[in-house]
Amino acid sequence: MKDLGKILFYFVAVIVLGALLAPPLYWGGHWLAGKGVLTFLAETDFQKFFNRGVLIAALGLLWPTIRWLHIGGFRDLGLEKNPRWLTHLGIGFGIAALVVALLAGGYMVAEIYHWKKELPWGRVPGLLFSALVVALLEEGLFRAGILGLFRRTMSPRAAIFFTAAIFSAVHFLKPDDSVELTQVGWLSGFALIPHVFHQFAEPLLVLGGFTTIFVLGLMLADVTVRTRSLWMAIGLHAGVVFVKMTFSKFTKRESAHLPWIGEELQIGLIPVVALLLGWFLAWLWLRRRNAQPPA
Repeated sequence: MKDLGKILFYFVAVIVLGALLAPPLYWGGHWLAGKGVLTFLAETDFQKFFNRGVLIAALGLLWPTIRWLHIGGFRDLGLEKNPRWLTHLGIGFGIAALVVALLAGGYMVAEIYHWKKELPWGRVPGLLFSALVVALLEEGLFRAGILGLFRRTMSPRAAIFFTAAIFSAVHFLKPDDSVELTQVGWLSGFALIPHVFHQFAEPLLVLGGFTTIFVLGLMLADVTVRTRSLWMAIGLHAGVVFVKMTFSKFTKRESAHLPWIGEELQIGLIPVVALLLGWFLAWLWLRRRNAQPPA
């Protein structure tokens, strides 16, 4: 219970620090845009800076929290050195890319999406790099940090469940884009906190959005426990993000049918089927390689 209390304090501190970081990030981004550097930041709204502030706070406070819990190394988080890390990374990426590409192809055949007139092939390398960075950061936070902390106080299966729930909530809880701030001040981040729950007021969006990310979180946590390593989870995560981002740049959506099909490729109950297929393929491959199952 003492460790769980510290973990709860960590999450509260992340929100508070993220709210405090949002205004200087906003001002800094617009200053850089004014200098001709990263000019796209001039059109980025405050809500996105709030999201980045929370992510920075989560990463920055993770190590102090780990030390506070007297964790000496990766073994205390249930992780070990993986001599097959490159194989696990590649297999994970391939499985995720395959199932998400099959989903995208099905949507194209059903004419839910259509190709854009001009396809930005030059952006593909940058999208791949972004997908790998996102996967490394989020797997380090959720599957190394949060999952490892939970595993110290509960069974592996319970830790997998609660880590997936937090993973989904963090991605699902975001400020309402319709909220307008006429002037950004030091406390503007706190003004957005009550609005981060707005998506829970839409039952179909909860069913189609929260469920999909929750299943993704279950899969990533499960393979982390089975392999006692992050590398396959990083590959799976990067594969999902890469195909999703590439598909969004190359196509335009014609319709959405919640809860089955959402406004983005990864939203809806149909994508859940694709993720379950990916999870099964990952489980099957690991089973053939005699990976250690959860206790």
